[in-house]
Parts: sequence; C-alpha cells; structure tokens
Amino acid sequence: MRLELTWGWRLVACAVVACAALAGPGAPQAASLDAKAQALLPADVRAKGTLTAAMPLDFEPYNFLDEKNEQVGVDVEIFRAVAEVLGLKPDIQRLGFASIIPAISGGRFDIGMSSMGILDSRLKQISFVRYAILVNGLIVRKGNPTGVSNADACGHSIAVEKGTQPVFVWEAKAKECVAAGKKPIEITVYDGKGSQVLAVETGRAEAAGVSFATALIAAKHSNGKLDPAPGGPVPGAAVDAGIGFKKENRQLGQAVEAALKVLVADGTYRKIFAKWGLEDVAASPAIFE
Repeated sequence: MRLELTWGWRLVACAVVACAALAGPGAPQAASLDAKAQALLPADVRAKGTLTAAMPLDFEPYNFLDEKNEQVGVDVEIFRAVAEVLGLKPDIQRLGFASIIPAISGGRFDIGMSSMGILDSRLKQISFVRYAILVNGLIVRKGNPTGVSNADACGHSIAVEKGTQPVFVWEAKAKECVAAGKKPIEITVYDGKGSQVLAVETGRAEAAGVSFATALIAAKHSNGKLDPAPGGPVPGAAVDAGIGFKKENRQLGQAVEAALKVLVADGTYRKIFAKWGLEDVAASPAIFE
C-alpha cells in the first residue's frame, strides 16, 4: 500500500464549505467524448454501451441521495463524467459498502466507487484507479462529553462500519494505545453508517469513525445531537482512495485512468472536487494492482 500525504491542511475549511455546497445536484462537468480513452475499453463494455457502478449512496458528500432521492455527490459526478468521456451511459446502483468488492470481483458491476481506501488487503481482491485521498475523523455526541479526540481516542469506544477503511485505522490506533501503555480502544462494528451513527446518538458508543468530511456533515444534519471530534484529521491515517475494478479487467482500469486524466487536463476534475469543497483531497490518477 502506498500512502500519499500531499493534501493541504485547508481541508478543515474546505469540508465546512462542503456543507454549504450540498444544496443541489447540478454538475459543473464539461466532459466530452475522448476517442483515445474510449479505444482502451474492453470490447464487451463498449458493445453494451453502459458503465455500471456500485455505490452505497449513504456517504455524504461523496455519494448519497438528496431530498429529491436523486443520486448526488463528488463520486456520482466524477463517475458520470468518466462515462461521458468514454462514450458510455452511466448506471449507478445502490449496494452496501461491504458488498462492493465481492460484487466487483464477481463481475456484477464494472466498477465500485465510494472513496475506497487502497489497502493491501483489498488489492488482493481487486485493483484500483486512484482518484482521491481519504482522511479520517470521528463523530461524537454534542459537546463531546467523554473528551475523545481525533488525535487521541485511547480508552474510548468507537463505532465503525463493516468493511470500511476506518475499521483498519482504529484497529491500528487501538494497538498503538496498548503499546504505549494506555487504555485500549473498544471497537464495535456495524453493518451500515446509519446504525453506526445512531450508536453514538444513543450512547452505545462514544464516537463513530468516518471520513473527516463526513464527520462535519453528519454533525450538520444531526439537529444538534452530534459534533465532529476535535483534533484535525486523524494523524497518520491518510490513504490513497480509488475506483475499484476486477483484476482480470485491467483494460477497463486503463480506460478509466485515461478518462480521469482527460478530466484533469480539461479542468472538469478540479471543478467537481471544488464544488463539494474537497479540492484538497484530489489526487493524480494512477492504477494500483
């Protein structure tokens, strides 16, 4: 696994801006068909004319359903722009995060996308095209009554969502606590982000491990029940995030990588990330296998 920490500390302000940017799904992309990128597509994908993606659609601001039940978020817009560059019709289907990798490796979907951390354990199952950097944070009850922070959660209980990158982050942090002679972190795994956050609201967990931007946005939508934990992004927990594809389908991965590079070159990529206040987690496209 290769970590890339070249994002700026303006993320805190940018993520706050993201909260205000969620008013509507209007996309700023101005992508257009690119013949060279399209030529890289596998024959079967080009023939069916559709690019399918699995997303949980509960991961604001990356991919979620708005008040009109429309698919919105930075992942949704990047995916649609990639499909446009490749001359394909985008088709996003909802799937729980933990089921995305098995669905890709099993051939149910062309790609999976939800700011997935590119981890060694995942690279054994699927390959990725990097498109962002993922940073972590915690959601706590209003006023942070137990005093947990992103920088030090030793001795506290944390709820995480099954299969997500925060599981690995907080398991590693728990080991660090023990090694330092501090109280261990109690980790509870939940099947979905909703139940994970509810555990914090009801006091069954002191914090929920999510992406840093999600912590800010979840607090905004909690009717005063939640706060983002203090301490900035979790130290040492930034990872490359990628669009997953089947290992045997490297040609598709190359086409997606080429399409992303077109979007970077024409400014569409940066505009989409900026619209959602996430320009400082953008990353140069690259294949990880």
